[in-house]
Amino acid sequence: MRIEFTGRREVVAAARVAYEANVDGKDVWCSVSLDALNDHFGNGSPSAHNLVGTFEANRARIENATKKVLERNGGQSVELETRDLD
Repeated sequence: MRIEFTGRREVVAAARVAYEANVDGKDVWCSVSLDALNDHFGNGSPSAHNLVGTFEANRARIENATKKVLERNGGQSVELETRDLD
């Protein structure tokens, strides 16, 4: 399975950061929860500025965890939660 991250990301409802992956030529939107950003990366605020800053500072680890889930679920959309980063 070929997985690449496009670099596109945005803050979405329910205080999640959404980001795009390309899986075998298909665009797949993924997201990471506020709780995961707080619990694993010390994010301290639900503001869009802080969420994006925390996401960008930890992008490699988040994308690595996302790849693992994408490989397990056959390339379907991923919503990372705290447990996915343990």
